[in-house]
Amino acid sequence: MPIHLDKIDIAILKSLLEDGRKSFRQISRDTGITTPTVKARYERLVNVGFIKCIIPIFDFDRVQSKEDDMLIQLQDLKENTQKKRDETSIFNTELDIIKKRLSQSFDINITCDFCEGPVFDKPKILKFANIERFFCCTSCKSNYSEKYHGRIESIKRKYEDKSEI
Repeated sequence: MPIHLDKIDIAILKSLLEDGRKSFRQISRDTGITTPTVKARYERLVNVGFIKCIIPIFDFDRVQSKEDDMLIQLQDLKENTQKKRDETSIFNTELDIIKKRLSQSFDINITCDFCEGPVFDKPKILKFANIERFFCCTSCKSNYSEKYHGRIESIKRKYEDKSEI
């Protein structure tokens, strides 16, 4: 069974499309959703793999440098990111299409984090720290827990240490 994205998820996505650098608090103000809900929904969208990454887009035309070494480094960086800029123009047209598609709720197909098969029914969820893992059955969930027990415990300890600070 796919994960359903509702109006809250869509409002968060639309806000991120405007500016991916927004804090959870800013998104909360834009959408009228509480900050903890925004954070939890964002993390869920990352955990299911819907949000892959948020990347910066540079404007090298604004850079002025008088040092030759710095100018050469910036030119190399500009050439390397020119491909990204070309992709960005494609991205901007796709962004308009995405914004139109975000006008209604929809579902996301998820795969099992253990066997990598499709999840047809309601997923079995393993939550630890701020991470959620999704499984097709309780067998996959318990096998995953057993296989990665050490890592899971380590992540939990690190998360608890950070939350105490």
